[in-house]
Amino acid sequence: MLAKCLIINVLRLILVILFFIAFLNITYVGRHSYATSICLANGVSMENVAKMLGHADTSVTKHYARVLDQNIFKDMQKVNSCLSELAI
Repeated sequence: MLAKCLIINVLRLILVILFFIAFLNITYVGRHSYATSICLANGVSMENVAKMLGHADTSVTKHYARVLDQNIFKDMQKVNSCLSELAI
């Protein structure tokens, strides 16, 4: 009887630990997706994303938000248009 109760308690502990790990993973993925897919993909600056996520420094935000290739392409087009205007 006692062994059965101990096994049930151990299984409950394992389930709680697994749910906690899943919660942390979901939270991390959500913050990463919000910073990258929603904010940076729509032209929000890294500084503003940092404020939205509650970070005091953008170095922490850079951990969550990845620079997208489409943002680099848009910035290179801006540079190209500025350089072409100077050449005229």
